[in-house]
Amino acid sequence: MRSAFAFLLLALFPIAIGADGEVPNPPQAPVTSVAVYDRNPEHIWNRLYAALRVREDSRGNRYGEDSIDPMLWGESNHLLTKPSHGLALSVLDEFLQTHAENMIQDPIERAMLLRDLWAVFDWSIQEYSGNRTQSVSYTNEKRELQIRLAEVLKRLALPQEKINSLPHNYAQAVASGAFSAKYDPAQPHQPFLPGDLFDPRGPWVCITPSPLSIGVGGVAKGHFTNVSGRSVFLVFVRLPEGRKGTLDYFQTLWNFPQPWVSGHIPVQAERSEENSDLPSFPAGTQMALVRQMMLFDDQGNLAVSPIIESVQLRVYREVTQARARDFSAGPAGVARNSGQEFFEIRMSRPLLFSGRQGGLRATARDDFEPPTFQTIGFDMVEAASRRQITGSSPFEPTLQTCLHCHSGGGIRSFNSLDSLLKPFERRQEPRDVNYGPRYWSNVNAVSWKENRYDWGLLNGYWKARQ
Repeated sequence: MRSAFAFLLLALFPIAIGADGEVPNPPQAPVTSVAVYDRNPEHIWNRLYAALRVREDSRGNRYGEDSIDPMLWGESNHLLTKPSHGLALSVLDEFLQTHAENMIQDPIERAMLLRDLWAVFDWSIQEYSGNRTQSVSYTNEKRELQIRLAEVLKRLALPQEKINSLPHNYAQAVASGAFSAKYDPAQPHQPFLPGDLFDPRGPWVCITPSPLSIGVGGVAKGHFTNVSGRSVFLVFVRLPEGRKGTLDYFQTLWNFPQPWVSGHIPVQAERSEENSDLPSFPAGTQMALVRQMMLFDDQGNLAVSPIIESVQLRVYREVTQARARDFSAGPAGVARNSGQEFFEIRMSRPLLFSGRQGGLRATARDDFEPPTFQTIGFDMVEAASRRQITGSSPFEPTLQTCLHCHSGGGIRSFNSLDSLLKPFERRQEPRDVNYGPRYWSNVNAVSWKENRYDWGLLNGYWKARQ
């Protein structure tokens, strides 16, 4: 159900975008040069992308040129203060006044720009309860952005049939031969992409969101809510014994007589947590977190696209007794004690637009960017500008950040464990693979997003323009 309040709120505020073909907000800063959507950096799509998604710190380090999520956080003033705010409005107005949505008709590029701008729109709406530095609300500045972004998003939206016909890029990536097909213990750092990951009867078992939790974020709730439901997250598990062994293990967990116990520290004593005596899976177990792109069509209906945005893989080379979130051993020690190897295959716009490798690339061990997941709200780029940093990057390697949430040994690092325990339903093979875990994950994601205030507000802007 879309937010009626959002629509009523808009009725109080007339919307005006660049009347008489004039640009009401002249640029107040040079546009960062990128060539993402066209070879010409001066192309309006490139300038819009750069103005809203690319950041630069005081040392000249640039972030966001090909990031999955925008370089914006709960306490960010970027795009809300000068000069970035005026620049953003100017480029948005130029896009609208020139009908720049017609300049590129390729459905993949249109879907990506919609996706990229939708994330900025949702960010502009969020209220960060832990805000300590932002003394003003920037209500007018946010509204100025939202008005323009809503109209651009409406113009970019594709018909449902074109969303359905977007490439199944994971299959393309596997077919390209650019990635190893399986984990190789002899080369433990070599990225891999299993070709049978989505086989509904294959060795990887996708965890189905329980019907009891439809509309509350699915299996990977933290990841899902972090992006306000603009992606579907799927969790896959593979034990060394294959599909049957994995389902048998799930059955063992579900049969465990006391899966929940009282919290072990005083502040959690009145809350339940997973029993530390739950049986763990064996060494050699692998897990995958898949992120799939959500879009909306030209009728304003949410739709899950075929495009995979990222795959995070974990391999348990051994099952240790390391405690969850114990960082006393330092980064190297925590990684070693966890008994895990971490991998990430993520979307790359240049590869996607050129039809190479299914648009996916492996994250290298020394790749880094400001983290956007599970942060405490302050602007990471601004913080990097203030800090006295020695070395090439103010941030830790991207793959190392996985340890923040998955530092424990064995089952202690399995954060989707609660979905496999009573009182949720027992995991078993779906009778019809067309209505299996992926179907229910999509239903869950769409249901959740439809009831979000940010989705209701976006619909309210559209209705106000009719």
